[in-house]
Amino acid sequence: MRYKGIIFDMDGVLIDSEPIYLQEVIDFILDVLKEDVDYLDLKEAMYKIVGSSDKRTYEIMADYLDNKYTPQELRAGLYAMEFNLDYRTIINPHVLNVLPRLKKEGYKLAIASSSSLENIKMVTNQCGIAQYFDCMVSGYDFKESKPDPAIYLETLRRLGLKPDEVIAIEDSTYGIQACINANIRVIAKEDHRYNFNQGLADVIASDILEAYNIIEYWQKNN
Repeated sequence: MRYKGIIFDMDGVLIDSEPIYLQEVIDFILDVLKEDVDYLDLKEAMYKIVGSSDKRTYEIMADYLDNKYTPQELRAGLYAMEFNLDYRTIINPHVLNVLPRLKKEGYKLAIASSSSLENIKMVTNQCGIAQYFDCMVSGYDFKESKPDPAIYLETLRRLGLKPDEVIAIEDSTYGIQACINANIRVIAKEDHRYNFNQGLADVIASDILEAYNIIEYWQKNN
């Protein structure tokens, strides 16, 4: 068995949370801050936050708003908004079938996400998938976020595996580049909404089931 581990990004891969988070940011800028900006221009500009770290998200927002607010002020304001989301309603297709299959076949499974560990645990517990993962690693624990490979290198360390023994599943340009920088083979879960450069990945899968079939093919033919 050449491949022994599968590492998943969370937002956009396991759950389709990115459009919801993006809308929260847009609503905050338009309705809370009352900024007079073009909606379509704002939406396209905020595509840059998709897949980015928490720190980078607020820097992008501050830059777009001509630094009228500090990243810290924007973070505090957005966190003050009431935000209730049942993550079970946005789990991506086939996740509930593919994770137990991979586990049964003997793969070590991990999450490497830019989200906080608290959020990762909330998502996986709500969705009933926490038991499948050998480790969960948060980008909050690193000075540099994706595309820096630090989060993937630490995930490899915790799994006790080498880069060529692992396959990662990502969606964003940041995440795909982090895998490349860590010398990990990467499948991009297809998404055309946010101008991601998914052509950087080894292959693009339409969904998690196709990603699983690609993993099976690579395992048998490499």
